[in-house]
Amino acid sequence: MNRARYLLQSTLLVIIFLGLGKVTGFVRLLLVSQAYGTGREADAFTSANQLPEVFIVLIAGGALAAAFIPVYSQYLTSDRQREAAQLANTIITLVICLLGTIALLGAIFAPWLTRTIMVPDYDPELQTLTASLMRVILIQTVLFGVSGVLSSILNANQHFALPALAPIALDIGYLVGLFALTPTMGIHGLAWGTVLGGLLHILIQLPGLRRYRFRYRPDAHLVRFGLAEIGRQIRHFGQRLELGGSGRTVEGGVREIIYLMGPRIVMLSAIQAADIFVLRFGSGLAEGAVTSYFYGFTIMQLPETLLGTAIAIVVFPTMAELFNEQRLAEMKALAITALRIIWVLTVPAAIALLIVGRPAIQLFLERGAFTALSTELVYATVAIFSLRIVAEATVEIVARLFYARHNTRTPMITYIVWFTLNVLLLYLLVPWLGIRGMALASTTAFTVLAVLLYWLNRRELGSLSNGELVRTAIRALAAAAGMAGAIWLLGRLLGSGLLFLLVAVPAGLIIYFALNHLLGGREIPELLSLVRQRRSA
Repeated sequence: MNRARYLLQSTLLVIIFLGLGKVTGFVRLLLVSQAYGTGREADAFTSANQLPEVFIVLIAGGALAAAFIPVYSQYLTSDRQREAAQLANTIITLVICLLGTIALLGAIFAPWLTRTIMVPDYDPELQTLTASLMRVILIQTVLFGVSGVLSSILNANQHFALPALAPIALDIGYLVGLFALTPTMGIHGLAWGTVLGGLLHILIQLPGLRRYRFRYRPDAHLVRFGLAEIGRQIRHFGQRLELGGSGRTVEGGVREIIYLMGPRIVMLSAIQAADIFVLRFGSGLAEGAVTSYFYGFTIMQLPETLLGTAIAIVVFPTMAELFNEQRLAEMKALAITALRIIWVLTVPAAIALLIVGRPAIQLFLERGAFTALSTELVYATVAIFSLRIVAEATVEIVARLFYARHNTRTPMITYIVWFTLNVLLLYLLVPWLGIRGMALASTTAFTVLAVLLYWLNRRELGSLSNGELVRTAIRALAAAAGMAGAIWLLGRLLGSGLLFLLVAVPAGLIIYFALNHLLGGREIPELLSLVRQRRSA
């Protein structure tokens, strides 16, 4: 099986499994919203999640994967399995030490953090509940730290299925907490459900690791070296350090991973700090503003994850391999192809979400404690977030194009620009537009980020087939306009209920892809050709 067909097969597999995860995630959202709506306890739980989410994203999420996979791949491509295992074991232990310490400190200072930084406008009772919930949820940060390394190990070995299934395990933990624990523990049962989900997130990946004969056997010398290296690089942060030995010794690999994580942590810190600003602004708005904002963000993430993240997860290890082998033209071609396919898929998703978002929220969420007012609040953010889908999916590729080249510093600088712009727009827009201003600030800043990252890649790598990308974008927008008109007409005929959603969305997508093909779009026929080749292989 050639590389293109293998990447397609892996992408389809990841999309299917991430799709299952999004279905279970939506069921979780549906049930939790039915139980708690957008009320006080929901605001407390949503707010309590934000600080643990900061640490999960910084260490266990993008920072670790962006640094670990390119370096770890060097050992795999040179058939040095023993050194690769030592490297992975050391990183797991360092993550446990670091996140364990952070979680402990976060639990100790939880009341001060909620009162002073996170939700200063909540009343004292709600601040106390938020702090109590946060102490429980912080436990999962260590579990997700370990799971993040395991996912990176599997992805670097071109094994994508189990990491893509892991979010389902998290949702199972949530649901166990909701049904088994909340009747006796209240909202705290949901917090303990997140901890169970973190444990299941690890357990579901263990069969894949056994396939590659991975065993957790930390080396005390390498762990001490890693801790000392973290301290050294913190002291010298911002300076270019000598990375001699990377790819040749385990110590060199540990050193480079820590070095590459530094800028990525700063970058992700900017993202999480922006969410803290959202909390601060949202806590001063009407009840339910914070929960509605993050519900809207979660809904936007459904198509973005399936169409943007799934493709980026699959192509990133291959881009890193191509760079390590100095096959730069192939690396660029892969990134361009990924961008074209992502645009063709995310443009109609964004337009469809904008048009059918309100009736979909009414149909699926509006029950129990989730009222008609909740629908209006959530859709107010969804309508604006829908415009962010294409930009965020683009960032998935153009940022990873830097990470594949062992460059995390340039994205760090761009994210600092994004953070500054985002906060400035929050100050300007929230007093004027309320919750819509929160979503508009985020969407505008992320669009600027996507353009900036693309331009910087083009400046360093030369042409990225700009004309081809522009033609792809124009075709997608023109076809999406036709799709939007068709969905609008069907809405006039069928109303806004279940029948409308069942008919309008499929019909609109058929019209979109037909128009795109008539306008000369080649992306979908190329995909279908690869599918046929794979089936006949």
